[in-house]
Amino acid sequence: MTELLDEVDLAVVHALQVAPRAPWTQVGAAVGVDAATAARHWDRLAAERLAWWTVWPTPEQWSRTADVAVVRVRPGPGALDAVADRWCALPWVLGVDETPLGLVAVAAGDAGLAALAARVREQEAEDAPLEHVALAQRVLREDSTWRLRVLAPRQLRVLEPPAGPTGATGAAGPTGPSGQPGPGPATTPGALVDEVAAVLRDDVRTSHAALGRRLGVSEATARRALARVARAGALRFGCDVAMPAVGLGRGVLLTARAVGDDREGALARVVRDPAVHRVAELVDDAPLLVALRTATLERLPELERGWGGAVEVVGRTTVVRARKRNGHLLDVDGRSRGHVTPAW
Repeated sequence: MTELLDEVDLAVVHALQVAPRAPWTQVGAAVGVDAATAARHWDRLAAERLAWWTVWPTPEQWSRTADVAVVRVRPGPGALDAVADRWCALPWVLGVDETPLGLVAVAAGDAGLAALAARVREQEAEDAPLEHVALAQRVLREDSTWRLRVLAPRQLRVLEPPAGPTGATGAAGPTGPSGQPGPGPATTPGALVDEVAAVLRDDVRTSHAALGRRLGVSEATARRALARVARAGALRFGCDVAMPAVGLGRGVLLTARAVGDDREGALARVVRDPAVHRVAELVDDAPLLVALRTATLERLPELERGWGGAVEVVGRTTVVRARKRNGHLLDVDGRSRGHVTPAW
C-alpha cells in the first residue's frame, strides 16, 4: 500500500501544480519552509515516482487542433494486461482506465475524424473487441487542470509572478496560480510547441539557458519562445501525483446529461467541482463523461448531490486502476512508470 504524503509534500506538489517554474525560494515561501526543504521534498517525491512533471496541451488547444474519442474495450478472458499494455503503448492514446468491465481509453488525432476512427478500428482484435466509441464535441476539463487545493488563497498569492513585459518573471513563466495562460495569440507554430514540450517534458524547471542550448538558440530567444507557447495557451506546465498517495484512491466514471434551461451553467458547475478531473462532452446518447476522484465510494451520492441537479447521471462505473494518464504509464500504486511521448 502506498504511504500517504505528509503536509509539506502535499503543499509542495500543489505549489508546483500552480507555478512549476517558480524559484524554490518562492515555492518555499508559499509552503512555509525554506527553499532547500521545498526542493528536497520534491526531489524525494520524484525519485520515488510519487510525483512527476507534466507538459500538456490545454483543453482549448485540444478543441483547436485535435479530435478526441472515448473508446471502451472489453478484453477477452485472461487478456486484460496484454490488451491494456498495447493500448497504453500507443502514443496517440492519452489515457487508459481499467474498469470492472474492461478498459476506457481516450484517443486523439489531428488528421480528421475519418483518420481517428480508422486508427481506433485498427486496434480491434479477437482478444480486444471494441464495445463502444464516442467522439468528443468538446473537452471541458482534463487532468492537467486538477489541483490538490492544499494551499490557502494567501499562500497562492505568494506564487503570483510579478508584472513584467511578458506578464511573468523568467522563472515562473506566464501563468499564475489559476494555471491559466494569460491573453495572447490563439495559435503558435506547432513545431515550436513540439520542440519546447520535448525539452521540458522530463524537467519543467529547465533553465532558459539550457532550453536555448537544446533548441539551438540564445537564452533570450528561448525565454521568448517559452513565453509565447504558454501565453498562446498551447501548453500547460505542471506536475501530477500518485492518487493513492494523496488519499484519493477511488476513481469513478459517470455518464450524464445536463438538465434545465441553463445548460452551460450546469456544465460549469460540474467542471468546477474539486473532485472532478476530467469532463468531455461526447456525441452520444448520454453526452457527458465525468471522471472524479474520491477517498471512498461512499462519498459518491454526496458529490452528485453537490451539483444541485445540474446533471442527470445515467451510468456509473468504478475505475479499478488508472493505467495511463496524460501520457504517463502508471503502476498499480499510481506511480509513474515513465511517459510515452505523445504523437497524434
